[in-house]
Amino acid sequence: MMKKRRTWIILIIVLFLATGGGYIVYTRYFAPVLTDEPQSPTLQTARVHQGDILLAATGTGNLKPETEAELAFETSGVVAEVLVEVGDLVQAGDVLARLDDTDARLAVAEAEVQVEQAETGLALAKIEADAGLAQANLDSAQADYGEAIALAAHSGDQLTSARVSLAQTVGALEETQEDYDESWDPARDWELYDRRFSTLLENERDATEAALEDAQYDLQVAQANYNLVAVEIDESAARNAEVKVIDAQVSLASEPLELEQLKLALTKARLNLEAAQRNLEETTLIAPLDGTIIDVVVEVGETVGLDPVVTLADLETPLLRFWVEEEDFSSVAVGNPVSIVFDGLPDDIFSGEITRVDPELVTVDGTPAIQAWASVNRASQPINLLSGLSAEVEITSGESQDVLLVPIQALRELSPGQYAVFVVKADGELELRPVEVGLKDFVNAEIVSGLELGEIVSTGMTESVEAPSEPPASNVMPSSGPGMGPSGP
Repeated sequence: MMKKRRTWIILIIVLFLATGGGYIVYTRYFAPVLTDEPQSPTLQTARVHQGDILLAATGTGNLKPETEAELAFETSGVVAEVLVEVGDLVQAGDVLARLDDTDARLAVAEAEVQVEQAETGLALAKIEADAGLAQANLDSAQADYGEAIALAAHSGDQLTSARVSLAQTVGALEETQEDYDESWDPARDWELYDRRFSTLLENERDATEAALEDAQYDLQVAQANYNLVAVEIDESAARNAEVKVIDAQVSLASEPLELEQLKLALTKARLNLEAAQRNLEETTLIAPLDGTIIDVVVEVGETVGLDPVVTLADLETPLLRFWVEEEDFSSVAVGNPVSIVFDGLPDDIFSGEITRVDPELVTVDGTPAIQAWASVNRASQPINLLSGLSAEVEITSGESQDVLLVPIQALRELSPGQYAVFVVKADGELELRPVEVGLKDFVNAEIVSGLELGEIVSTGMTESVEAPSEPPASNVMPSSGPGMGPSGP
């Protein structure tokens, strides 16, 4: 793009030197020698005419997909299937390739069995808890023990003290059990996923679990002490009955903890199943969007890692990435229309508009350039465009049709943004008239107001060999008028 532009500039300079340059040399060095005529200034003029003005810039670029995705497996393995080829059209959700999933399927089956076992164990424990079996066993053991004690017919302060201690230990165990149940309530599991509460909850659960174990141990000690006192009362029956009471109490107190452990075991089994299913899913490469396969770099039997193996692109709504020289920066703005001609389709002109302008300059052929992106309207030419096609781009930053125009040399800038022109009146006088200016290019300026079609304006002064006897419409000498500035009228 930059080389082509420099070539045109050099060609223009050569033409200028061959024509205008020769004229300048002739008039400046040779004409004065060939004539003795005195030189006099001549007023150059132009008519206000109607026409079009277009502000445009050119650039080059190439076609890029609006969306392009390099796809890779999320796990390593041996490729078992490749289901697409370059050029295939796919839809989101289509399977593109698969790895050997034998081990992954086996892991899923094993995880499913573990979940079933955990569910069965928890269900049985809940049935027993709901039936109150542990409490019934304790009630029966306590009744048997009471009968044994009654038969012993022994009373005393020592036995009473041991009984009171046992009762207190049982009460402490119940309180500890309540603290444990509150700490291990599943409704509080959400705290484990909040950094503010997870550590506190874990510490609290550890503490209540340890406290429950201590309380159970204290119960056993109190029960043993009680047994030592009672052994003298009943050498065998009372001792056996007491052991049954202790076992029943331990079973009842441990029942909530056992249920919680079974629930945790089920949760862990389900998480393992989810992980196994996810690993199985990762052996399949799925298309994330509708598009065209533009590259496949894997074959059946290859061992792959996490590098891309398939490239998918949306070629239905391509974008043109193009570059223009930095002096054309004012022409490059989002929303400006563009005309596009691809090198491979020189007879077709595509329209579009700028959708994005990158925030920093890039280097193209060693020259700083502005990089921008434009949409490509394919409605008028339903042609399959290939990614990477080179194109010439013309950007339209402003356009006015059928407007009044004057040469740019006719403008006199009174202040920034404020202009006037010298109008040549019928009697040859000059009138300085303010005008409202619209678009300007290197040749003409659009006059929004202040002039009429056909009026004559001054474009400046020049020197001539001989003043004409009757000034034509395009070369008028001023007879009178306002003072002229440094550049003249």
